[in-house]
Amino acid sequence: MKIWYQAYNVSARLDPKWRYFEEACERYVPKIARPDTEIHFSWVEKRAPKMTLSKYIQYMHVGQVIESAVRAEREGFDAFVLGGMRDLGYSELREAVDIPVVFMGETSYLLACLLAPKFALIHTDEVPLQDAMALIKKYGLDDRCLPGVHIGYSHTDLIAACESEPKRVISEVEAAARIANKQGGASLVTGFAALSVFLAEQGIREIDGVPILDSQAAVIKAAEMMVDFRKLGMPKPKKGPLFDLSREDIQTARRRYGLE
Repeated sequence: MKIWYQAYNVSARLDPKWRYFEEACERYVPKIARPDTEIHFSWVEKRAPKMTLSKYIQYMHVGQVIESAVRAEREGFDAFVLGGMRDLGYSELREAVDIPVVFMGETSYLLACLLAPKFALIHTDEVPLQDAMALIKKYGLDDRCLPGVHIGYSHTDLIAACESEPKRVISEVEAAARIANKQGGASLVTGFAALSVFLAEQGIREIDGVPILDSQAAVIKAAEMMVDFRKLGMPKPKKGPLFDLSREDIQTARRRYGLE
């Protein structure tokens, strides 16, 4: 089985601030995959300032991700995994390719609902927490999710702190988790992929008896499951608002817009 793991951030080669996350994923993710599963890591080439704050910039940014998915399918990969919690390009990616596309945010929130009646989110800062809560509502899971908490970091500042001050980050996550636990959460989800892989590598699986979902494991195992379903004869849905297009329709559009 071949899985393409696509991040939304640039590689450490282009921006060293992302080095810790890139290296942590490359260390950890292959360990949780099946022995016969091959993981290919891919990072975007461009990331504009304020991408996480602007829908227009996200629209421009996600084109790189879609082209990676098209390439993955053409190169024979069995599934395409999004290694970020924002689930950008959700509809577009599922239209663009026939192989399973597995989103880390959606998978994590659905699995959290399997683990417990209510889950709580621990995020980096207030604005991304609000965005995550809006996404959870979009998925129809807002009645299963508590208000959530954040620890007051930008994404790159948190990555730097995970590497330079891991004990402090763990302490701050534990304090935030205890606030969430008092709200009644019975499982915890980290809203930032880098925080998830950091806690997994540190061996932090629960706080005061409340499990922390491993989003990296969730998305890889979901991808393996989706490939298994395809092998069992379960095809990609062909009806509905996301699927009422033929491959010919997609190829015609790609040629018209100069992508082929």
